[in-house]
Amino acid sequence: MACKQGIKKSMDASRAYYGSLKQYDPFRDLWKSLVERSSDDPRLTQLSREEQRYFAVSLLEGEVYNGGFDQFFRNSSGDHCHLAATGLEELGASSSLAILREAAQTVFGSASPPVNQSERCRIMDSRTSRLPEVLNGFRQASRLEHLDKRFCEDPDHLGDRLRAYAADKDLVAPFLRNSEAIGGPF
Repeated sequence: MACKQGIKKSMDASRAYYGSLKQYDPFRDLWKSLVERSSDDPRLTQLSREEQRYFAVSLLEGEVYNGGFDQFFRNSSGDHCHLAATGLEELGASSSLAILREAAQTVFGSASPPVNQSERCRIMDSRTSRLPEVLNGFRQASRLEHLDKRFCEDPDHLGDRLRAYAADKDLVAPFLRNSEAIGGPF
């Protein structure tokens, strides 16, 4: 009966997924390293230029996938918006870059998103605080939702580009085990 209902197939897929999480992933260790280092250095001054860009684009991707551009701009991740844009440009992710720029313009107008989180939130909140702007706020939210969807369609295959970038710039090299360095997953 479980096979007819698809339960067994779902259970097998779940086992495979959680089994894959137990396997060593040098990219996961790279990410953990960057998160740990950035927590002591919010301006990312101790990271290399390549690490900064990889980190900022990864933050952008994670935040938008999780809660959209509104979440990205409201959280401290938005402090690195300019760095994410530079990273997208370097990755050749022109569609994602255009979507990010359109989202920033939707929220902040012609001004660039402030680097300071509280200033970004103040601007975002002030746009919907007065009655005439409430309707405009709904239109803005609708545009952002549309941009969230476009970004999440992954027109540039960001995950693949980020992995290739990390490998090309030797960001992941310190996390490779000997067997992977010889003929590993690349």
